[in-house]
Amino acid sequence: MSNVHIPESPWFSYHDGTLACEEVSLESIAAEVDTPAFVYSGAAIDEAYRSIDEALSFTPHLVAYAVKANGNLSVLARLASQGCGADIVSVGEMQRALKAGFPPERIVYSGVGKRREEIVAAAQAGIRALHVENIQELDVVESVALELGRTLPIGLRVNPDVDAKTHPYIATGLQESKFGLAIPVAEAVLPRILKSPHLELEAVACHIGSQLSSPQPLREAIEILGGFAKRCVAKGARLRAIDVGGGWPMHYGQEVDPYPAAAAFGEAIRQGLEASGMLRPDIEIVTEPGRALVGDAGVLLTRVLYTKTQGTRRFVIVDAAMTELIRPALYGAYHAIMPITEPAPNAKLVRVDVVGPVCESGDFVAKDRPLPDIAPGELLAIRGAGAYGREMQSMYNARPLPPEVLVDGARSRVVRRRSGPEALWHGEILA
Repeated sequence: MSNVHIPESPWFSYHDGTLACEEVSLESIAAEVDTPAFVYSGAAIDEAYRSIDEALSFTPHLVAYAVKANGNLSVLARLASQGCGADIVSVGEMQRALKAGFPPERIVYSGVGKRREEIVAAAQAGIRALHVENIQELDVVESVALELGRTLPIGLRVNPDVDAKTHPYIATGLQESKFGLAIPVAEAVLPRILKSPHLELEAVACHIGSQLSSPQPLREAIEILGGFAKRCVAKGARLRAIDVGGGWPMHYGQEVDPYPAAAAFGEAIRQGLEASGMLRPDIEIVTEPGRALVGDAGVLLTRVLYTKTQGTRRFVIVDAAMTELIRPALYGAYHAIMPITEPAPNAKLVRVDVVGPVCESGDFVAKDRPLPDIAPGELLAIRGAGAYGREMQSMYNARPLPPEVLVDGARSRVVRRRSGPEALWHGEILA
């Protein structure tokens, strides 16, 4: 399939002319659970975790998986069993993480808009830390601690004002971002925190954005963060951790230049800490990868319903839609597409729009994509769907939620069933 950008993967490849996830034919999975359906490679998740864990092996660390990327309980349990922590942004994510087996002391709670009852629930669950991003939020956390009669561990998320050079929708470290506290603001509130009997500053944190194309902005941000951490310690803070955020990238297939390996980002973190004087054995490094752990582990399996030529456009209409994978419509995101039946090496490519059945003009998977001639009934695998597919899905047009299948070697098992019609009106009252 020349001229088609498909990232290489040892977990999704053609065996005897048919695309397989590890050792299981995707055609057999479609026959079992129908389409659309998400399929995940367990080995891909394991390898992604190992690569980031090894990249930080130079210092004590915690890899805190960003649950928002994919909160399937079996995916979470797999990561928890390997010693992974969890980064959450809601009580719902906390409940998922706890149910999947993450110890509360390995859970950090991020996010700019925590409700008071969420802060209470997190405190009562005994999670590792609440990451504060707003002075008014700090007021609420302190009042909750007073109400509960205990000291609450917090992290201060600061905004280093570093350009991550990524998509503006996933850039989080610039001054105009809604995330984090400007460092002068954090410096000004530090004496209050250190004086409070109800607050314990256990960490400082930053996150400059997702899908970093270069380690350099991360190194720059970590040096700034480390400098702030050093000043906190000098003023009496007993810091336990420096949270360096996420940003670890994954390949979708459209990249002009390949992303650096995880080791390069680990080295950038090491250099930033060393330059700031905060590479210390008594300070744990926390990082929050999401898509880098699960994105390339998943495909969205879909079947072609119809094809149509209209004007100058040729459409391939599939049964997956923006309801299952909204990233192309939301971000203009690229996802590689592979036919389940292996095309001939010299197969002629035709430029098509791959679209779903949802009644929105923005419902597409790919536009002007060169693909082999595809007929109704054929199966396609949409790559890179392990992150922000199921988590951003909807039941728009009264579409049921798709099943999810986890593969381990030659074994596959359903880890979420397709929702039935009752889920379409669950909780509604027919008055």
